[in-house]
Parts: sequence; structure tokens; C-alpha cells
Amino acid sequence: MSGQTRVRLRCLLWELSDLSDDIDPFAPDDTGTQLFVEIASKAQEAAGLARDLETEAHNAAAENGGMG
Repeated sequence: MSGQTRVRLRCLLWELSDLSDDIDPFAPDDTGTQLFVEIASKAQEAAGLARDLETEAHNAAAENGGMG
């Protein structure tokens, strides 16, 4: 699972990076809603995957007598 999770996380981070080009820092505050919804969704999924990988790494380290 770890390999698939890392691949998915990496893809999400690339997608988030690509979305950064769509952010207009000078746009009115009432624009970009859909873009920000998409960013938030991908960021939330990426954070969850990162937490899963962190837990997996800590557990593997503990099983192997390491600190992680």
C-alpha cells in the first residue's frame, strides 16, 4: 500500500502545483470559488495520505526498534 499511496500523494502534489498557476493574486475577492474548492479538496486528500504515510513510517520504525 505504501508505494501506491506515495504515488497518489506525489500526483496530488503535482496537481496542486499546477493549480497554483491559476491563482490570480490581483483578482477580486468574489472570484475563483471553484478553483479554491478544487485546491482545498486536493489538499485535504494529500494531507490525509501524508498522515497515513507518517503513521506507517512510525509503525515500521517501532517494529524495527528505530525512532522513525
